[in-house]
Amino acid sequence: MFNIIIFLLSESCKSIYRSILPSLISSITIAISLVILSISYFLYMNVHSYTTELKDEYKIDVYFNNEIDLSKALDVFNKILLIDGIENGSFIDKDVAAEIFRKEFDEEIINIVGTNPLPMGGGYGISDNYRTYSQMKNIVSKINSMPDVDEAMFTQESVVKFDKLSRNIISFSFLLGIFIMLISLFFVSNTILLVIYSKKDEIKTLQFLGASRLFIKFPYVIEGFILGVLGTLMSLLILYLIYMLSIYIMEPYLYISDFAFNHILILNIILGTFLGLIGSVRSFSSNIFN
Repeated sequence: MFNIIIFLLSESCKSIYRSILPSLISSITIAISLVILSISYFLYMNVHSYTTELKDEYKIDVYFNNEIDLSKALDVFNKILLIDGIENGSFIDKDVAAEIFRKEFDEEIINIVGTNPLPMGGGYGISDNYRTYSQMKNIVSKINSMPDVDEAMFTQESVVKFDKLSRNIISFSFLLGIFIMLISLFFVSNTILLVIYSKKDEIKTLQFLGASRLFIKFPYVIEGFILGVLGTLMSLLILYLIYMLSIYIMEPYLYISDFAFNHILILNIILGTFLGLIGSVRSFSSNIFN
């Protein structure tokens, strides 16, 4: 049994050696797809963490007409709370508005103009599922169309736009990674097919001698596994170099989280070996084995 295992492993290594350039290209392609997917996953986790920390920034400020009284203002405030996407709200009467003014400018508004001209209003939180630029814009439009509302706005539009841009970039990266992953499957399967066709006479001889299909195919399964492992090791080395370089360049200005590295390591190991094995299995469609 031990001799059989050694034979199968040696045959796999010989196959890789005989087709060294296609094998290298296959492993490099696997590595590139893993690097792109890993960076996309890392960016996604950091953007998600960043937007969670900015939860309080996703709010809408509403100012009521200055002519309405307190009861009418409270009525408008409560109607806004019923709009889909509004999570909570805090009512701001004239006294609270004056206090906010004092904290911001260190001055009493009454001392400046002799009266309190500040309008009543409210600050509203946004539900998680509505924290996109288009949805918040839609909520603001609904509020602005209501009677007795002077103006509604969300002051953190840049944050929402950044979030939208980041997610679009990440989505594009994931799609690019999957596309390159499909290309890597093509390279792996064709590399192994190249070896299979170069050894078709040897395979036919083994079949005549009564060797099982599993025995004949197994070296090529191991070959695909090795190509996947090599691609995984390449990707981990590239990711480590990128991480060290990013720390050297950006750490004085931007904190780089490392909480996702264990997940990225597992992602690379699983996907790398999976791509190699699937690529080898695809090559078994050859009629040489029939």
